[in-house]
Amino acid sequence: MKKLLFIALLAALLISACTVNNARPEMKQDVEEYTGLTTKVGILPLKSLDASSRNMNRVLTVRDFDYVFATHPKYELLDMDAVEQGFKSFGIPDVDDLEPEEMKEIADETGANVLIVGNISADRSNSFALAFKLFSARTNELRQVNFNVTNDKFARWKTMDENLMAELDRFISTEVEKIFNFATNFYATGNYAEAERQLNLAIGLDPENKDAYYYLGATKFKTQNYAAAEEHFNHVLTIDPNHLQTLRMMNDMYEAQGDTAKRLAIMERIATINEDEELWLAVGNLYAENNNTVKAEQALRNALNLKSDYTLAQTRLAFLLYDTQRFGDAIQYLESAYDAFPENDIISRRLAISYQRSGRMNEAIERYEGLIRNNPNNAQAYLNVVSLYRQQATEATDPAITQEMNNKAINTMNELKRVAPDNPLAYLNLASIFLAQGQNADAESNANLTLEKDPTLYQPYVILATVNQTKGTNDYNRFVDLEKRAANAVGREATRLSGERDAAKAAANANFRKAVEQLNAAKLRASEPEAVTDITNRLSRLQTLVNQTSGY
Repeated sequence: MKKLLFIALLAALLISACTVNNARPEMKQDVEEYTGLTTKVGILPLKSLDASSRNMNRVLTVRDFDYVFATHPKYELLDMDAVEQGFKSFGIPDVDDLEPEEMKEIADETGANVLIVGNISADRSNSFALAFKLFSARTNELRQVNFNVTNDKFARWKTMDENLMAELDRFISTEVEKIFNFATNFYATGNYAEAERQLNLAIGLDPENKDAYYYLGATKFKTQNYAAAEEHFNHVLTIDPNHLQTLRMMNDMYEAQGDTAKRLAIMERIATINEDEELWLAVGNLYAENNNTVKAEQALRNALNLKSDYTLAQTRLAFLLYDTQRFGDAIQYLESAYDAFPENDIISRRLAISYQRSGRMNEAIERYEGLIRNNPNNAQAYLNVVSLYRQQATEATDPAITQEMNNKAINTMNELKRVAPDNPLAYLNLASIFLAQGQNADAESNANLTLEKDPTLYQPYVILATVNQTKGTNDYNRFVDLEKRAANAVGREATRLSGERDAAKAAANANFRKAVEQLNAAKLRASEPEAVTDITNRLSRLQTLVNQTSGY
């Protein structure tokens, strides 16, 4: 009877154990969804170090491990009986004697990513000490974890969750970091296939690992799989929209592809995040190159919003506004650019034209005259105001005003010669003014003085060619007149006139040839397309005159 009672009691206990084993853990009701790579965990048979711990060993093995792992979907607990059979096939009697190499073999045999090896001992009447080793088959990492549990199942589950599972999370996190480091090393050495394999593993274990996605995108970029690279980079940006490494790599990728539109969008994001006025300038230049003046202007203004005295952005915006004929808007930026680069002829010329087109010529003249008063050695201010004097002289309908402006220009250039005697542009302006007034001798002497100061300039040669062409034209006109007179004369008068006629023709030819030489010298030195075209056309006309005056 006692034997039957014992058997019934044992059966009840087994049924109870099985029932509890199928129950859902009460310490966690909701399990977060996990979409990453599941880590397979194999637990080798726990070693009981004393008789008192055997029952707890059975409870842990039959029920508790299943309960605790059920609340952590990133892990798959392998069937413990199957793992035990795999372990026994190696013929190793004591789990405490396992070496890491042997753990690796067992993990490969059982399909485990992580092995748990450990023992249990009674610490006191209601407490048991668990000593576990965690082994990673992926990285060969080994970690020890120790904690105590009690007979109270709820407290025990909580303790296992806070110790074993928390430590397993940290272990996997370290494993991910190590795998990631492996991947970046492969990437650095150009082994992109292995880098990609390791990165995919790291991402599987940690789906939110933005750095792994970045390097995976970089690997695809290096292998010119641009579509896949873009997909991975965009995934990084869904995790961290301001991930600068990714944005910079995308910029490089779009540049390599020649995709300017996407590149500009990325550059704008970087410039916004970094508050980078230099990058905004680059964005503005790129938009301007692609004829998007609206976007270019906004980018340049963004640069100036960050740094109001950013001279390069002021100059670029000034040129953009000038090129779109918004002369009034351009003036303030051209003024700032001129203050920064007073020797830049393009800036000063555009500023003068902008003043003129905006109806502010007198204001411009007053500005430059004031600059000269404040700094008598400001050579560019002399040159700028002279260009305005000459422009007013050209546009004036009253000869008195024309003469007044020319006189101002001459006096200003003579003053510049006094403060800067080696400035070739002073002599060049004088030569040009005198040529316009028909004072060819003064024009010629000043053009030659210009070349003494700077023989690389082409304009003095054009002026000298113009003077010699004028001389040639006068000689040719005299030749035509003498030829008519000689045709009607007789005797000694006819002979004299014929001699003068031939001399006039020869003089005309010599002056025309000299003008051709000087224009060829100018053409060698000119770089501006318009100037080269003008010189070429003049050479063609002069060559006709040379041909007309050749021979007798």
